[in-house]
Amino acid sequence: MERRKKGFTFAILGILLFLISLVLLLQIPDFYLGSLVTMFVAVVLIGLGGAIAKGYDTKLETTIEECYFCNGSGKIEAAKGSEVCPRCGGTGRALPEDSS
Repeated sequence: MERRKKGFTFAILGILLFLISLVLLLQIPDFYLGSLVTMFVAVVLIGLGGAIAKGYDTKLETTIEECYFCNGSGKIEAAKGSEVCPRCGGTGRALPEDSS
């Protein structure tokens, strides 16, 4: 809930910053370029706040699962000793088709 609250805060702050820049700063000729930069920052804040509020930022993280054949060690026991796992190639990570 805390992340969602921060996301909405960023979005509202971006909207307010955009409106202030559009209505007030853009009208002053000396602040024209500054107003455009401020609008860009405001749009980034709106997008970032919306992504955090909807939870899109946590969906980008991938979890690494262990290989089921070697249990994540990358090696299996064979008759001659230990060998490289044939399923994962010694990485210990599950292949994409093995992941759920």
